[in-house]
Amino acid sequence: MKELIKKIKNFIQAIPSLIRRKIKGFFQFKLSGIILPKIKFSRKSFVIFLIIVASMMGLAGISYGAVEYEKISNSIKRADQLVKEEKYSEANEKLKFAQNSWLVKNLGIKKQAVSNEIEKNKKLDEDKLKYNQGLYELDGGNLQMAIDLLSELSENSFYYQRAQTKTEEAKRKIVEEELGETKIAKKEAEESAQRETIKRNQAEAKAKQEKFEKELKEQQLSEKEAEEKRMNTDNDNDSLTYRRELELGTSDWNKDSDEDGIEDSLDNHPSGGGRNQAQTFTWSYGGYSWTWTESIQEDWYSYYKNKSRTSAGSANYITSNDPFIKKIAQKISEGEKPGIPKTWIAVSFVQSLSYVDDRYTGYDEYPKYPIETFFEKNGDCEDTSYLAASIVNAMGIGTVLVLLPGHMAIGVWMDCSTAGTYYKLNDRCYYYVETTGENWSAGKIPDEYRYTSVTLIEVPLGGTFKNISPQYIKPCAPSSDFPGYYSDGSKFYSDSQCNNQVTCLSSTIPGYFWSTMFEKFYHDSSCTQEVVKGCIKATSFPGYFTNGVEYYSDSRCIQKAAICRLSSVYYDRYWDGSSFYWDSGCTQRVVSYCTKSIYYPGNFFNSIDGKIYVDYQCTIEK
Repeated sequence: MKELIKKIKNFIQAIPSLIRRKIKGFFQFKLSGIILPKIKFSRKSFVIFLIIVASMMGLAGISYGAVEYEKISNSIKRADQLVKEEKYSEANEKLKFAQNSWLVKNLGIKKQAVSNEIEKNKKLDEDKLKYNQGLYELDGGNLQMAIDLLSELSENSFYYQRAQTKTEEAKRKIVEEELGETKIAKKEAEESAQRETIKRNQAEAKAKQEKFEKELKEQQLSEKEAEEKRMNTDNDNDSLTYRRELELGTSDWNKDSDEDGIEDSLDNHPSGGGRNQAQTFTWSYGGYSWTWTESIQEDWYSYYKNKSRTSAGSANYITSNDPFIKKIAQKISEGEKPGIPKTWIAVSFVQSLSYVDDRYTGYDEYPKYPIETFFEKNGDCEDTSYLAASIVNAMGIGTVLVLLPGHMAIGVWMDCSTAGTYYKLNDRCYYYVETTGENWSAGKIPDEYRYTSVTLIEVPLGGTFKNISPQYIKPCAPSSDFPGYYSDGSKFYSDSQCNNQVTCLSSTIPGYFWSTMFEKFYHDSSCTQEVVKGCIKATSFPGYFTNGVEYYSDSRCIQKAAICRLSSVYYDRYWDGSSFYWDSGCTQRVVSYCTKSIYYPGNFFNSIDGKIYVDYQCTIEK
């Protein structure tokens, strides 16, 4: 107000000299001759007149200026209140009103201060916009964009501390999302690979189908030109010409038109007609169980059922070249397990069949062909020996028939150092194998035949060799399951003579031991630290055990151990099994709201009050 009055006084003081010149001339030359021709003004009266006029004008100016100044002040106060409410655009509207007033515009009262406030509010409004945009992106899940926007605010900005708080929040969310996205990405990658495999398989199948259709079409187009030639050809090499195949209703592109396992030239019903009967077999061996279903065409069964019989003990009943027997051998070979060769799967399969003496068939010494035994799922010692010898020989393994008084078994070619009873023929050792009854291992022979000489018949050639004496090697051989140990078939020993029995063995799995008494795995050579699923030795902390997440002092992962190690979740923290710490000694426990500051290395950020602290518990403010 004082400034206003001062300006008005200066204005009034400037008026007399101006008016004095103008009015004086007016009265002297105009009024003296027109309005008041006879009036004379003295110098003193003229001065008095001017003072009166100037005073009247000064008072009017002061009154007007006071009103205008009050309006300006009110606008500035209202603008300050709007700034506190963070309504910067509205505050600038009030300031612009004051800026355009007569006193500010013409007299310059508070002109610079008003201009400064307007510029300051514009900057605050821009910062507010950036801050709000950052919040919008944060709420929308665009975390990196939110961090970029909030980082544009300078340290002297009113919104800087708020922006810092939200930036820390966004960065924590990014870390949390990355941890989740790793699992999601892995799952998506696996699903994508599966889809690609399916797509590739479908494409290959389509290509094969198109190729087949193309070849078939080309074949059909050329048939007219090669009709006669085709009629006399045998495309599937089954000894039937195409003409004959047409007469029988069979295919010249398939040796077995009705897919019953018998070539068309040998089949009683080459175009079909015989029943296809499924047989299911279930047996166990070596700790494994097998369930096998195989379809058998009755034409095969009829073919062999109607064949004439020769005396028992003949290689004529060996059918290792039979397609169906080869199919059985292939199926069994596909089921080979670690430590259990295909030979013993085949033998255990035959041993699982029911034993039926010849007297129950209505014939004396009525030998069956292998497919008959397979179809009927039973037989006597001769029948099961023919079946076992045929299958094993079809696998490419040397075999002989072993003829004993009133009994038959087979011999399987094996290494001569193998323990058990065997027969030597042509520098080969054929170990005795019982085909009737389960759980007869190679070289194990019934006591009544242990010292009996036998007749051997070569498979499949049929060469006969009589009076072959059995030979025997005490069962004590290197264990295939536990290298460095020896076994007599039931127990384990540390020496090759099987004298020093052991019950805690080194496992084939490095670092593990097996107890033969409890049939369990242990971590130590004394078999005291039992191996439990999901609990393994800790490689990073010797002497401890882990379940993949926590560490324990016992091998069963029951007694949790406090071990300070780098966190698998946070790259800058340590974990002792129950709490997070900032240091590798696990002395600086992490407080949930107090985290390391990104912008002030070595300091900590309090997410509650948004301030920076020098200690890890956010108690000493920086």
